[in-house]
Amino acid sequence: MPDSAAAEDLAALIRSCPSGALSYRRHDGAGPESVPPVNVIRVLENGPLALHADLHIDGQQPTFRAVLCRCGASQNKPYCDGSHKQTGFIATGEPSTRESKPLEQRDGMLRVSPTRDGPLVLEGNTEICSGTGRTITRTRQAALCRCGGSSNKPFCDGSHAVVGFKAD
Repeated sequence: MPDSAAAEDLAALIRSCPSGALSYRRHDGAGPESVPPVNVIRVLENGPLALHADLHIDGQQPTFRAVLCRCGASQNKPYCDGSHKQTGFIATGEPSTRESKPLEQRDGMLRVSPTRDGPLVLEGNTEICSGTGRTITRTRQAALCRCGGSSNKPFCDGSHAVVGFKAD
C-alpha cells in the first residue's frame, strides 16, 4: 500500500532495488538519493553483477545502481534481463579472495565500459564482494567476464574469444 506509506520508507525501499529500475523524486523537501560512500560490486550466485556506485556506464545516464549480465545471454546487454535463469547459468557468488590493500578512497566515479565482443572494463575505486558481502578484492581497474565462459569468474580470462561471444 504505497499510498499510505511514509515517504522515507518508500525511498528506502526504492534504494534497496539493486537494478536501479526504481527511482524517486522527493516532493517533501528531502534530498534525492545520495552517492554511496563505498563503490561496491556484488557477485550474485548463478546470476548477475549488482553494482552500487556513482556509475557511468558508456552510453547511459549516470546512475547509482545497476545489475549487469555475466551469463552472456541477456538481450539487453550490458544489463541483466534474467536470461541466466532460462539458460541454467551456473557461477559461484563466492569466488576466491584476492590479496588487496584497502583503497585510499572508496567512492568516486566508477566508469563501466562494455568492450565489443569482450569484458566489462571498470575504471575507478571499487570493492568487488561476494554475494554474502565478503570482500573479494579492492581495485581501481578490472576486466569482468560478461560472456559466461571465464574459468576465473567474475574476472575475464579471454574466454569470450573462444566461445564466440558477440556484444557491442
